[in-house]
Amino acid sequence: MVKDTYPICERDGFPMLKIKGRWECVAEYLDRCIGQQRVVDLVQRGKTVYLVFESGHELPVLCSCCGRPLVFDNLEWSRRDMRGRRLEAMSVGPARLKDGTDTLEFRLEFSKKGLLSRRVDIAVAVKAAARLKHPDHCPYGRKRR
Repeated sequence: MVKDTYPICERDGFPMLKIKGRWECVAEYLDRCIGQQRVVDLVQRGKTVYLVFESGHELPVLCSCCGRPLVFDNLEWSRRDMRGRRLEAMSVGPARLKDGTDTLEFRLEFSKKGLLSRRVDIAVAVKAAARLKHPDHCPYGRKRR
């Protein structure tokens, strides 16, 4: 059994979502707005934690298996750990859930912070891309006519 099937972008193999009425490759969509940008904060609004990027974009951190907000045990530690890291890449691959269901895991890959640190990968729900909050100056956040 496969959970959450998505159309796949022919160009790069990432899932596609309907965002603002138009089919978008998730990786291309996110790369246009937050690719290579630094994380400046990790904030919680209600139950949802957002990665805040230097451009002002905010990406919700949603669980890759259920799409609900990911729970952080220590938000302040996570905030300190993520600040200054750049979104360097994204990847997608198969994953098996505890119940035996197969799903597609979408991962955000962040840079090291220093010489001795390690890269950080965060698995997020594909649909998090559709909930990206755009700052007013971003042309991709405006409604299409």
